[in-house]
Amino acid sequence: MQELNFNRRAILKYGLGAAAALPLLGTARTAFAQGSRLRIALSGPPTSLDPHLYNAIPNNALARHLFDPLVLTDEMVRSIAGLASSWREVDATHWEFDLRQDAKFSDGSSLTGEDIVASIERVSSISTPGNFQIYTRSIKSITPNGNKLLIETKHRDPLLPNSLSRIGIIKAKFRNATTAEFNNGSAAIGTGPFTIADYVPGDHINLVRNDSYWGSKPDFERVEMKIVSDDAARVAALLSGDYDLVEDLPQTGTKRVEASPNLQVIRGMSGRLIYLAMDQHSEISPFVKDKAGKPLASNPFKDQRVRKALSLAINREAIVKQVMAGEAEVASQFLPVGQPGTSPDIESDHYDTEAARALLAEAGYPDGFQLTLHGPNDRYINDAKIVQAVAQMFSRIGIASTVEVMPWSVYSGRNNSAEFSVSLSSWGTNTGETSNPLSATIATKNAEKGVGGSNPGRYSNPVVDENLERAAAAKDNAERYAILAETCKIAFEDKAILPLHREGVVVGAKKTIQYTPRSDQFISVAGAKRV
Repeated sequence: MQELNFNRRAILKYGLGAAAALPLLGTARTAFAQGSRLRIALSGPPTSLDPHLYNAIPNNALARHLFDPLVLTDEMVRSIAGLASSWREVDATHWEFDLRQDAKFSDGSSLTGEDIVASIERVSSISTPGNFQIYTRSIKSITPNGNKLLIETKHRDPLLPNSLSRIGIIKAKFRNATTAEFNNGSAAIGTGPFTIADYVPGDHINLVRNDSYWGSKPDFERVEMKIVSDDAARVAALLSGDYDLVEDLPQTGTKRVEASPNLQVIRGMSGRLIYLAMDQHSEISPFVKDKAGKPLASNPFKDQRVRKALSLAINREAIVKQVMAGEAEVASQFLPVGQPGTSPDIESDHYDTEAARALLAEAGYPDGFQLTLHGPNDRYINDAKIVQAVAQMFSRIGIASTVEVMPWSVYSGRNNSAEFSVSLSSWGTNTGETSNPLSATIATKNAEKGVGGSNPGRYSNPVVDENLERAAAAKDNAERYAILAETCKIAFEDKAILPLHREGVVVGAKKTIQYTPRSDQFISVAGAKRV
């Protein structure tokens, strides 16, 4: 039995600046008919071709075109066969997976169990912010045996197949490859439906169909993805015919698109919660000052009354109606009530500035304080506008708020490094229950256990941590969901984070394109058909 090698050796020379442009490959020079090309405008940039570097939607969505996981998911994030044609839970701590015998890498080599082992080992050794260890932390060992793979877990893990859907499989020979080697294409060899043709970080990605792909072949031979972070520019480009499909169509453009005889608006609802994280670990929070502009003597966000006051100051209904134009829903926890692991006892705080001011006074801040809020300006739908709206609401309760927003490529690393006092964050719950978001965003950060990797406020509650361990060891789903519901209630009543809303999925497309939006918000060429 092969024990996982969880070494902490630096596999990556990490840094977005290391992302080198991939030159145009020979296959990309082929002249394609217009009908076989799909042109997509993306709202946010994938930061790398390395499938294990950073766990964010733009990166993950791109990786799925190049690197298959063991288990794929459909548009509703239900597990379906991937590089594993089938799987079964052998007993409480063992899963058996049957590997496809017809799966090959784009260089023609066959998939083996060693490729799976190498991929999971690599994920488990990368400790960059927002990593994938949340999905591999339960794995104790992997035993390849021909076309079968036996995975032993440290405890019962009913979500293991779903978790493995997040891990792109690379060739074993690239287990020690650097991010630069993926970005220049030398290590970017997967079993997915496309191969990389051209990659310029922050600008564009061009893909060519892998005609030896084991699964259903996409309708399009060539895919051209262009980063167009400006909302108005994406709308204008769709209206002018420059693109076939536009991600994150802003509400300012939906009426114009719907009025066009050749275009359509496609809608869905995501599992992505938009929320505010608050610094709950620093003794003196970096972006909080008194009304005279001097640093406060202590961090106000360590006081639950202050966190509650901030929550009461937020008019969530107004954000959904005015900022999101109705393309979202007010949220009180990670998933809608009734979903596994949610609590029926959590309600969204109602807008109440008077109660918020009273709590601030009770906590020792009758005159409020100064605060700088941070957020991205090219990642979430209307992200900069959301931060501006929240800042205005905070100012109404005496917290004089200013805003600093920045590109995602800069913001993501700083936010995950806990550099901000209050920051706009999000989590897409794609497992259908709440253990994953709780473990990633609420649990105490612990790299060894693989939890808290996306906890920018560094919230820490021993009861939450103990409950998550209890849930992992639960004898059945009913017991586990009950513990998770209890944990959600504790965390959200303690104002570990401040939920705002769940994003809708709004895509603009030509009427010649049929597209099925995904609840995980991945832009997927597999979901696009020419009609």
